[in-house]
Amino acid sequence: MEIPFSGPIADPPIPGYPAYDRAAAAALIPRMPALRQLIDALPGEGLTAFGKLSPGEEALERVRYEIDRLSAGGHKVSMIMADPNTLSGVAFRPGLPMCTQSTIKAIYIGALIESRPAALQENGQYMHDAAAYSDNESYHRLRQIYGPGPLLAWCGETGVDPGFAAPLYPRAYTAREMFKLWTRMYVFLNQNDKTGFGTYLTHSRASAAGEFLPWPVHAKAGWEHGLSEDEPYDPAAPIPPRFIDGDPSNDECAINDTGIVYTGRGPFLFVIYTDHPFGIFPNYTSPNPLRGLEEALCRLQEDWIKK
Repeated sequence: MEIPFSGPIADPPIPGYPAYDRAAAAALIPRMPALRQLIDALPGEGLTAFGKLSPGEEALERVRYEIDRLSAGGHKVSMIMADPNTLSGVAFRPGLPMCTQSTIKAIYIGALIESRPAALQENGQYMHDAAAYSDNESYHRLRQIYGPGPLLAWCGETGVDPGFAAPLYPRAYTAREMFKLWTRMYVFLNQNDKTGFGTYLTHSRASAAGEFLPWPVHAKAGWEHGLSEDEPYDPAAPIPPRFIDGDPSNDECAINDTGIVYTGRGPFLFVIYTDHPFGIFPNYTSPNPLRGLEEALCRLQEDWIKK
């Protein structure tokens, strides 16, 4: 569906790229296909270390502890983290169908800008608000104007089911598929993006990576507290059963985070999906539950690179 367009929305100035070695990150782009092959070969269950190097037991146990903490009370967790420099990583239940929530917004906008650079001038404000603030209306407008084609092209390049590109928020796909799309996003941000769009992802709202990690990031979180957005979030409030029945098509409790962390030992890509409710409207009323796991992934990467 085409929406009549009367002129460009004033785009906010894009600041400089985050402080990381972009040339060094770009040198790892040829490893993205190999990284996707590793991800395709992952088993579907349990906590698995994979690739050329293995983390130390203490570092792996810390990751296991954080996953157990997130899984308490029957919560679902699915996670992949991989380092293109060492072609090594860890995963937990990467084949579990989950809802992407708003993590899809960054992937869609990256694909859109790459396929149509003029879109930034045409609708840059929508892109900024969807990426930095996770504004639903802005994202929905972009999808109405430009359609699923850009994302569909990235699905074809990365071996992701084309059905992923059809809905606004894919609800029955896996961390495996989202991770593979982030390998394509990595190429865009570190080679093909001449706009600086990545800076919108450096402090994207509700990302534990952007808020807590001491490194530059490109990240996009997604969240849903399972209640009406018109109501203040109450951690003690009962969540409607339809949101916690284990069906990913209507399970709308989530705090997810996805992206790239550029540590002092090189970048790593990650996808974390959970079905934890998390309140952000009208303000943060509970700690971000993903902080501990993301910090543990940084420790793990530091451990295996030392070997």
